[in-house]
Amino acid sequence: MATATLASVRRRGSGTVRRLPSGRWQARLVRPDGTRESLGTYRTRTEADQALVQAEADQLRGEWAPTPDDPGTVGEWADRWLAGAHVRASTTRRYTGIVTALRRTWRSRAVTAVARDDVRGWATEMLVGGSAPATVQYAVGTLRRILALAVEAGVLVTNPATGVRLPTPHPADIHPLTIEQVDALAVAIEHPELRPAGNGAKPTGRATRPDLALAVRLAAYCGLRAGELWGLRRRDVHLGPHPALVVEQSVTAGTGGRLTTGPTKGGRDRRVPLPAALVEPLRAHLADHPGPPNGLVFTSSTGTPIRHGQVYRRHFQPALVRAGLPTTTRWHDLRPTYASLLIAAGGHPRAIMERLGHSSITVTLNTYGHLMPVVDDELTCRMDEALANARGHGKGTPAPNTFTAGEEKGD
Repeated sequence: MATATLASVRRRGSGTVRRLPSGRWQARLVRPDGTRESLGTYRTRTEADQALVQAEADQLRGEWAPTPDDPGTVGEWADRWLAGAHVRASTTRRYTGIVTALRRTWRSRAVTAVARDDVRGWATEMLVGGSAPATVQYAVGTLRRILALAVEAGVLVTNPATGVRLPTPHPADIHPLTIEQVDALAVAIEHPELRPAGNGAKPTGRATRPDLALAVRLAAYCGLRAGELWGLRRRDVHLGPHPALVVEQSVTAGTGGRLTTGPTKGGRDRRVPLPAALVEPLRAHLADHPGPPNGLVFTSSTGTPIRHGQVYRRHFQPALVRAGLPTTTRWHDLRPTYASLLIAAGGHPRAIMERLGHSSITVTLNTYGHLMPVVDDELTCRMDEALANARGHGKGTPAPNTFTAGEEKGD
């Protein structure tokens, strides 16, 4: 019975592709020493054929090495990869979490026993378990990097995590705040014992955390990430004729909660214009909290760097309730608040990219492109107006500030 099921054997070059009783397709390569080596199992015949073609090509180029007796487990290769990953502390912390999940899933699985179907099944399990598509992509991408290390070492012929079709992440659940909501949040975090009075009235009582109120407004109206805000130095604040903030570093919590200072997420320094409404509050804050040029703008009561997790739990989340904002609002939503304000003001995507510190304009459009329908509607209206004006000037006569087909206009 099993022989009949396995009869679908196709010979190709120096290897074979056959269908297993499970319905999957197995690709096997004949090595120069006459031994057969399984290249894994695949969902379709086409995938198995592709794996065999790649393995045969590697063999012809002399890029094949015999499989070692002890290829190592996925967990061992993950530890080796993680030890050599030169990334920011926060990224290392996230990678560590993924490696922990890998150990739970693959346990002591030999790296040579991982097939593409196994990776696909792991991704499906994460989705069914409630993981977001972006999280699944990040996890599988990490596994791909780990297995690539085994490919480079000659332990694997092909990377089974390559070519796995994954769900497309939808735009992140981004909820920009309005200016009114930002102000309500700032008042609530500044006066923890009060609720905003409304109608422009100021609350009464002692202002206990004006520094956090200023931090909220800087995050919302300058687009700084939390780590960049807490890593801002006094010398980075320029309050002259063209007030601006120079963003050069970020403070993050690494493994074990230890604070580290390093480059920004994108690794690029940037200069962010400071709104006029924040110049005097920031000047007053610096005067009330003197320090050396390299000193941090925001510190704890003991002068140590701010721990964002503590601010988030002790101050930000309770302030959401007092301000009447959804409890699902995150501190990070202050950053897309800045992006939405720039978009509403008609900012060019390139300028928005520079102010947000993105590595490319593609990142900006992929992250905040769904916030641009208003701008798109405005462009449509302008196009309609241009066409109407052109037709109103008579047949064949272009309206002012328009150009006819064939002419070039710089962008």
